[in-house]
Amino acid sequence: MILQAGGYYFLASLTAVNVLNPFTESEKAPVSYAYMVLGGVVLYFYLMSKLQKSKRMISSLGNNMNAPEKEKNMKLEWALIIATLLLYVSSLVYPQIVTHKVNQWFYINIADIYDTVLLKFIFGIIGFFFLIQILFQGFNTTMKMLNLISGGTNNNPNQNHQTQSDAGFVDYEIVEDEDDAEDQQNLLN
Repeated sequence: MILQAGGYYFLASLTAVNVLNPFTESEKAPVSYAYMVLGGVVLYFYLMSKLQKSKRMISSLGNNMNAPEKEKNMKLEWALIIATLLLYVSSLVYPQIVTHKVNQWFYINIADIYDTVLLKFIFGIIGFFFLIQILFQGFNTTMKMLNLISGGTNNNPNQNHQTQSDAGFVDYEIVEDEDDAEDQQNLLN
């Protein structure tokens, strides 16, 4: 969890540095604010996609983790996400928070790697598909959260509950005619 918190810190701080870098204080224009909002939206969707992956990983562990442990992990994950988004917003308001030598070193090295001609093309293509995946996963997780908050049902296919239909049948119940059952019984005899 500590490594994940460190990764989220650098993710938020480098996103803020990247968003703030092209604009100086005198150049604050509506475009720069739109760029900041776009950076925040992409960061939010990325964090939501990470949350979805974390939920999948926890659910795949199944019986290896007890319910309080799963709940604790999810609460810690949410705390990290909220702290990361707060760090991003506060670093946009107070850029001094993220302007230090470590972030500048990371930013310069990442920019140098990205500016390599062939790598820029490859990273651009991979980044495009990665961004599309993040947006879909983040949007999906956000819609599930909004559905739960608004009181809707959670249509989770992993839940093993049965619902009764209007005809009185239970989902996944095999219904056979009496004649078919007799025919099968006669075939077995």
